[in-house]
Amino acid sequence: MIFDGHSDIFTDVTIKRLLGETQVIKNHHLTRLRKGGVEGGCFVIWIDPPYDKEPSKRLEQILKATKEEMAECDKAVLVHNMAEIEAAKKAGKFFILLGMEGLSGIGEDVEQIHMLYDFGARHAMLTWNEQNPLATGVQGDPCRGLTELGKKAVRLLQHKKMIMDVSHLNERSFWDVMDVSEGPILASHSNAKALAAAARNLTDEQLLEIRDTKGLVGLNSFNLFVSEDVNGQNVDNLVKHASYIADKIGVEHLGFGFDFFEFLSTDSMRSYSSQETSFTVGLEDCSKVPELLIKMKAAGFTEKELEMVSGGNWLNLIHRVIG
Repeated sequence: MIFDGHSDIFTDVTIKRLLGETQVIKNHHLTRLRKGGVEGGCFVIWIDPPYDKEPSKRLEQILKATKEEMAECDKAVLVHNMAEIEAAKKAGKFFILLGMEGLSGIGEDVEQIHMLYDFGARHAMLTWNEQNPLATGVQGDPCRGLTELGKKAVRLLQHKKMIMDVSHLNERSFWDVMDVSEGPILASHSNAKALAAAARNLTDEQLLEIRDTKGLVGLNSFNLFVSEDVNGQNVDNLVKHASYIADKIGVEHLGFGFDFFEFLSTDSMRSYSSQETSFTVGLEDCSKVPELLIKMKAAGFTEKELEMVSGGNWLNLIHRVIG
């Protein structure tokens, strides 16, 4: 079983439904997911540029599109705990754990976390790249971390048994989360800074801290986080990130969080780079995941370790945090 711990497919759902399409997951995504052996994933609600100028309005649009899409999609189901994941697998349905890629849409109203939980969210980051009333993303002020509201949000998320994700936080916010939080911490789609110095990649100290929370790091296939050199943005170097993280903190703390982006326009990617592509060569989309596993095996990962990284570690985290 392969679990993709970070997907922006609900952004595509929203874009297409606002243009009048229906059954977006079934018509545009499921065939590719199944070809890659992906049985489930964490699909996030992301306030995508340029709509991040009015985050609460965009949040409302995405929630509406998500609700309508899932109501008509008979091939996929939102899940809220391990029992529902097992039921979905048994029924042969693609299962989706709903996440929040940033909480800019709630502004200063931390109590809206209850609404998001009731809607189905079981995962959250405090920011995307921006700084907001709660915390500071990697493109914000490096001297600014969590606010008092942000600390309140962390405590509430963990009280609600939602998975706390630090992937887009700047370093100061990361360490503030660690000071406030209890229990496992996730970095759903970040690689090793020792191999690629992208702002969103993790230092050795951050990797070890996540390990010490009994948390998880999701391997990211977005090319800029694999290598700063365009010629090095290939699947072989992604495997090096996998090996580095597994060697540094243990394979039980490694999963997948691919962040595939090929189905979206390049407009949102411009906040990262002027490159025209977002994919790692050899892992252009989720249909190519089996080829990554072959290369990981050749690099020394055992069959048992591949099962853990492919989905077992994610399901273990969901069981321990959500239940």
